[in-house]
Amino acid sequence: KKLDGFCQARRGNFEKWTNGFKQHEDYFILPEATEGSDPAWFAFPVTVKETAGFTRTELTNYLNENLIETRNLFGGNLLRQPAYLNIEHRKIGDLANTDRVMNNTFFLGTYPGLGTEQIDYTMDIINQFLSSRGAK
Repeated sequence: KKLDGFCQARRGNFEKWTNGFKQHEDYFILPEATEGSDPAWFAFPVTVKETAGFTRTELTNYLNENLIETRNLFGGNLLRQPAYLNIEHRKIGDLANTDRVMNNTFFLGTYPGLGTEQIDYTMDIINQFLSSRGAK
């Protein structure tokens, strides 16, 4: 009975995150839905660009200091995970994009109970962080 409302809330929160981050696309790679899809997003994945002038860890530590929880992307390049170091496998290329996502991506929540006030607060803190780094 609650599923449609939960999905709608997650989509709405995803849109709020997107709107908040749009002004900072010089620093972040933002997620987009695959054409023809309508996901009820689990989370809002943000990737810090290598040219941003700060790291994911610096930003997420600052968010944590301001009582904002994030989660690093889990898994990433599985061939770098200890359990997979000695397994037989094949790979094509150097997996640079996989490493980049593993090292530079974090999640913000889209939980249905998350409201505009919490998202606005988080965006204010992100703006403070960027401003402290000389970002425009």
